[in-house]
Amino acid sequence: MNIGMVGTGFIAHKMAKEFTSLPTMPVVAVYSRSADTGVAMANEFHIPKVYTEYNEMLADPEVELVYIATPNSLHFEQAKAALLAGKHVLCEKPIVPTLAQLDELLGLAEERHLHLLEAITTIYQPNYGMAKIIAEDIGDIKAVSCTFCQYSSRYDAFMNGQTHPVFDPAYCGGALMDLNIYNIYFVVGLFGDPKAVHYYPNRNANGIDTSGILILEYPNFVCQCTAAKDYSAHNSAQIIGTEGSILIDSSSSTCQKLVAIRKGKEPYIIDDSDDSDVTPWWFVVLSISNFLIVPSDVVKERRIRAMRSVVAVLEAARKDAHLDF
Repeated sequence: MNIGMVGTGFIAHKMAKEFTSLPTMPVVAVYSRSADTGVAMANEFHIPKVYTEYNEMLADPEVELVYIATPNSLHFEQAKAALLAGKHVLCEKPIVPTLAQLDELLGLAEERHLHLLEAITTIYQPNYGMAKIIAEDIGDIKAVSCTFCQYSSRYDAFMNGQTHPVFDPAYCGGALMDLNIYNIYFVVGLFGDPKAVHYYPNRNANGIDTSGILILEYPNFVCQCTAAKDYSAHNSAQIIGTEGSILIDSSSSTCQKLVAIRKGKEPYIIDDSDDSDVTPWWFVVLSISNFLIVPSDVVKERRIRAMRSVVAVLEAARKDAHLDF
């Protein structure tokens, strides 16, 4: 399926590299407001067409799927325009800030027999799939803890008065939307919708959450999700049950190393951290390519359900913390 890319930033480059590794997903066009950045990306990845007007790319009949990697607040309008133009959409996380926006996009996609997909690494990682299986074998769940703290390369500039979109409330930035979303996907994909959501952010003067702790309450256990862009920590995810535990010894975005401890069984360890040839984004692109070649209603509904659950948690967390975006 021919791809038109929107955006030329860090993640767009990571995804472009993976797209070019698969003959099933050639990138035929890139859109950037700046001709210079668009041409630079086109030259790097041998993309034949560069657009500086979004609607012109949407009018290109060769473009079948639009991949959106722009600031969060732009996702809704850009995805909506692509769907109205008859294009499938693959959008970076978070797909949109609100459930109302997501449902509008899902409605458009359904009406036009198009796919609306979210590029979130967590759910496509092999060890995450294994964690879902093993979680059924560790008894009653008693506690879940996820940590994803990564000192932002843009934080120092932010402290010196330069506000990048990732630290701008107007662009729906912040630690919750940028990093804690991985923890939310990890938890909701395993245990479904929480019964209550509470968010305790550390705020900058401009109102953005540079870090924070998210509490998800379930009927029989509580989950703590910590994310930060203003400090670093050892990242991990842990599920503790009455009959054992699962440790993801890396962030919930990559799930590189899994250690399962179960009563009466030998420890089960899968460590993919040394496989430098395979990136988290490769699993995303491969899985989506396979889905587009052979669509599955079961997979489609599972992904839609997960998207709705995660956006609902994000919206509830912002409301609880009075983050007004």
